[in-house]
Amino acid sequence: MKYNQFAYSLPTPQQQILELQRIKMYPVDVAQYSFDKLTRRIFRQFFPDYRSQAALETQLRNLLVEEQQNLFTYLANIGDRFEQHAFYNVALQLLGFYTPSEFSLDDPIATMKQLGLPFVDKLYFNTESLTSAVYQLLNTPSKNGLTFIDNLAARGYYTVNLSANEQQRPVFFNGKAQATFSADQLIREVVYVESDLDTDHDGQRDLLETTIIRPKPANDFIKLPALYTANPYFKGTTDTPMNEVDVKLAVKPTGDARENQDNFDDFPVFDTTNPSAALTNPFANHPSVAEPSLVGTVTLNDYFLHRGFASVYAAGIGTRGSDGIRTCGSPEETASTIAIIEWLHGDRRAFTDRSRLDEIAATWCSGHVAMTGKSYLGTLAIAAATTGVAGLDTVISEAAISSWYDYYREHGLVVAPQTFQGEDADVLTNECFSRQKDAGDYAKVKLFYQEKLAQMKHDQDRETGSYNHFWDERNYRNNIDLVKCPIVSVHGLNDWNVKPKNVYKLNEALKAQGIAHKVILHQGQHIYINNFPSLDFYDLINMWLANKLCGLENHADAIFPDYLIQSNLDESDWQTPTNWTGTIQKELSFAQDFENSSDHETQFIDDGVKAFYESGLSDLAWEEAFINQDERFAKNQLVFKTPTASEERLITGRPVVQLTVKSSANRGLISAMLVDYGEAHRLTARPQNLELQARQLGYHGPLETTMAFKPDTKMTSAKLIAKGHLNLQNRNNAYEGQPVEPNQEYTLDLNLQPTYYHLPAGHQLGVILYATDMGMTIRDQNELTYSFDLENSRLKLNLGKTER
Repeated sequence: MKYNQFAYSLPTPQQQILELQRIKMYPVDVAQYSFDKLTRRIFRQFFPDYRSQAALETQLRNLLVEEQQNLFTYLANIGDRFEQHAFYNVALQLLGFYTPSEFSLDDPIATMKQLGLPFVDKLYFNTESLTSAVYQLLNTPSKNGLTFIDNLAARGYYTVNLSANEQQRPVFFNGKAQATFSADQLIREVVYVESDLDTDHDGQRDLLETTIIRPKPANDFIKLPALYTANPYFKGTTDTPMNEVDVKLAVKPTGDARENQDNFDDFPVFDTTNPSAALTNPFANHPSVAEPSLVGTVTLNDYFLHRGFASVYAAGIGTRGSDGIRTCGSPEETASTIAIIEWLHGDRRAFTDRSRLDEIAATWCSGHVAMTGKSYLGTLAIAAATTGVAGLDTVISEAAISSWYDYYREHGLVVAPQTFQGEDADVLTNECFSRQKDAGDYAKVKLFYQEKLAQMKHDQDRETGSYNHFWDERNYRNNIDLVKCPIVSVHGLNDWNVKPKNVYKLNEALKAQGIAHKVILHQGQHIYINNFPSLDFYDLINMWLANKLCGLENHADAIFPDYLIQSNLDESDWQTPTNWTGTIQKELSFAQDFENSSDHETQFIDDGVKAFYESGLSDLAWEEAFINQDERFAKNQLVFKTPTASEERLITGRPVVQLTVKSSANRGLISAMLVDYGEAHRLTARPQNLELQARQLGYHGPLETTMAFKPDTKMTSAKLIAKGHLNLQNRNNAYEGQPVEPNQEYTLDLNLQPTYYHLPAGHQLGVILYATDMGMTIRDQNELTYSFDLENSRLKLNLGKTER
C-alpha cells in the first residue's frame, strides 16, 4: 500500500504555529515553553480518549521509541532535541502500524518512504523542525487512510480541547474544515419547497419534499453551507419490468430523426412567487411535522456534517411526499432539482407542511451550495450545473450521465447499461415514481401518469435507437455554455453502467468553454471511492469545498490536479497527466499489424443468440467467454491480436476502429472490443475489504469500512479495455438514418469508450469484431453475415508516455 496525498500543503513555520494554536495543539503562549515542556504537552494531546494521568502514562509506555525504551521514559529525559528515528517510530505506531510486522524500529524512515508518508529530513529536531514534524504528522494518512488529525477528532480531540461554543463553529486546519461538530446535536427537518411546475396536471404548483440534516451552530449568526443531493431513489422504488430485448433490428427510415418533434416535455409552468421578507422560523416553536428518513444518505455528506456543512436531500417530482410525476432526464426534472437550490439561496418559497400555510426560509444557510452524489444522483448535479442557477458554487458528481442518449443508446442503437438489459427511460421513470407506494395519492394522478408514461415509451423510440428530439431534450451538454461553477467528476474506467464517454464528452465540452473541471478516474465499475486509503479523496473534496463554499484561500484550484488517474497495474499508483488523451497517434492495420486468431479470415455470422440462451450464461459470463474465444461463440466474431509488446504501452482517450464492412442484408450493426491478452494477476474487478469499520467519520460519527483493488489470486488471460457499438444506418451520426444495401461496402469510424490503460510488456493488444452484444444491444436472432476489407480497416490509438 502507498498513500497518495494530493490535498496536502506545508505552510511557513510561522503559519504552522498559528494553525497549531488555532486547533489548541499548541498553547497561545508557546514562546514561553521550553523544548521539553512543549514536547511533553504535544504527546499528551495525542490521547484525547484517555483522560486520567494513569491512563495517559500507560499509553505512553505502550509506544516504543526503540527496542529497549518507551515513549514515557524518553519524554522524561528529552532534553532540548528529539531524535528523528525516535519520533517516526512513535509516529508510525500512532498512525496504526505495528512493529515488527509492518515496520522495523531500526529504520522507520524506510517505511515512511515506502508508504509515501511525509517526514522531516533531519536527524535531530529542535523547536522549529519539531513543529514541522508535528504539523506534518497531523496531516499524514493513518493506516486507515484518514489523516491523524481526523482520527484524533473522532476520538474526541476537539470535544476535549475546544469549548462548547468553539465546537459549534467552523474550524480550518491545513486548508480543510475540521470535525468539530458533534453527531449528537444534529438538527433534522422536513420542508416542502414550492416549484413552478405542474407535472401532474392538477392545476397546482408541485411541492417538493426536502429533508435537511444539519449541525447545530453556536449562534444564529453562523450560517452553514449546504451539500445537496438530488436522489430520485430516496423515497423508495417500485418493481418495474424491463423492455423486451429479443427483437429484430429495424430497418429505420432515412432522414434526420430530430425533425420528429415530440410533446412529452410539455407541462404547465407558473411564474415564481417571491419568498416573504423577514420570515421567522416556524420550527423554533414546534418540531418539524415529519421525521426525516435517514435511509439513502450519502457517506460523503455524512463526513461533512461533522465539519459544519448541512446535508440536504430531495427525491424530486413524482416521488413519495412530493407532487408531480417522474419524467427521467427532462427539463422539468432539472427545474425540480434546482428549485431546492433556489430555496437554499433565498430565491424561492417553502412551507412547513403540505397545507402551504406556514412559509419557512433557510435562515441557517449561507446560500452557498454544492451538489453531490453518484449515478442518477450525480447526473442531476450535472443537470443543475447546466442551468447556471445562483447559489450552486460547485458540483461533486460521481459516475454521472451528461447525456441520457449516451446512457441508453449508442451510435443509432438501443444499448443497455450493463446488467440492466431492457432498461430504458420509461423503466427508470416508473421505478422512481414512488408516489405509487401511497395508494390514495397515486389514485389522484394514475390516469394522467399512465398516459404520459405511454407517450414516453413511444417518444424514446426503442425501435430505431436514433437520436431524436426526446433525447436532445435530455442532453445536458447542449447547455454547457450556461455552466458557471467548477465541477469535480469521479468516474470508473471500468464502468459499463454509466459509460466513461459521459464524463469524457463533458470534459471536452467544459474545456472548450474554459470551465474548471477536475477529473478523477479510478479502476472501479459503478462505485464510490471515498473509502480507498490509497487516495486522500476526503481531503481533496474537503479542500475544494472549503474554498468554493466557505471562501477559504487555500489554493485549491492549483493544488487539485486537473486529472487524477488510477493505474490498472497498481491500485496505489495515482497519476496526474496534463490531459486524458495522449499526444502520440498510432494506426494499426488489421491486415498488416495484427494476427487473425479466428477460424475464419474476413467474415463472421451473427447467429449467437440461440447459443447464448443454450449456454445458460449470464450477460457478464457471456462477455468473459466471448473475450476468451469460447468455441460456442467462435463463429460470431473475428479476433485480431498484435504481436507481443516488447515494452509497456499507455492507451489514452477514445480508440477508433475504422472499418470497411458490408452486411448480407439491408440492416446491420457492428460492435468492437479492445482487449488486453496476456496471463497476469490483474486487479480484481471489484474492490475488496481491507478492514471492516476501520474508521470513524467524526466524533460519534458513522463507521466506514476501507476497501482497495487487490491483485487477483488467480491468473486471468484477458481483460476488456473498451468497447463500442454502431448501427450501420448511422455510420455518419446518431440522428441521420441512411440506407444500407446488401453486400455493399461502407467505410465507418466506430468510436470506442474512452480509456486510460497500461498494456504491460509481454501482452498482446486485441480487437474483437462482432455484432450482437448479449449484455448491451438488442438480441436479434438472425443469420446476417458481416464481411470486412481488412486492407482498408485499421485501429487508431492515442498513446501517452508511461511513467513506470
